[in-house]
Amino acid sequence: MRTIDYSNITPQRKAIGVNDKFGNKGIKKQQGSTVIKYDTLPLDGRTVFRFFEGSAQRNFPLSNTGSDGNKLGVGSTMVVERAYLSVISYDPVTNTITDIEALDLPTVAFAPITGGEFGLSIANTDVIKNVPILSWLPEFNKVAENQLNTNFEFDTQAVIPPLLEYVAQVTTAGAAAIEGKYLRLTLEGAGAIIAPRNTF
Repeated sequence: MRTIDYSNITPQRKAIGVNDKFGNKGIKKQQGSTVIKYDTLPLDGRTVFRFFEGSAQRNFPLSNTGSDGNKLGVGSTMVVERAYLSVISYDPVTNTITDIEALDLPTVAFAPITGGEFGLSIANTDVIKNVPILSWLPEFNKVAENQLNTNFEFDTQAVIPPLLEYVAQVTTAGAAAIEGKYLRLTLEGAGAIIAPRNTF
């Protein structure tokens, strides 16, 4: 018989445990999946970007939250393991993305963003707070494997249960308005999607 090490909490076990606490006992019976959520807001001179808030009004390719907006649907959950920011060039007339840039260098245009902070709230409760965006850059990112790695892995993984509103906030040090440029936040992690029949 294979033994299981229960001392190591995996993202999947944490998702099941948190959802059990909220009374979502059926999450363990749903389909395990990689969940990636992104939302995109214009670089229009705002200094605070509230990602996923009102995202039901932003369709592909600006957001992939769909009609659920900043709530996960019934039977769905997500563990926020990683995040990254990117700047896209987007034409709203043709609904096309023409360029994508990683925040891999604190350039003059992007310095106010890389000098900012990240936070995540679920049901109006802060679960990640005041994480410097500078820590996402390869020079300061403890898990960066190369000089272009801007994917940030969180030490503590927050769980987003179904039907609870979540908002990610990036507060910048005075981001400039740049015509045709948008800031995108992507959250990644293990999770579950509804499986009304069988799991695979």
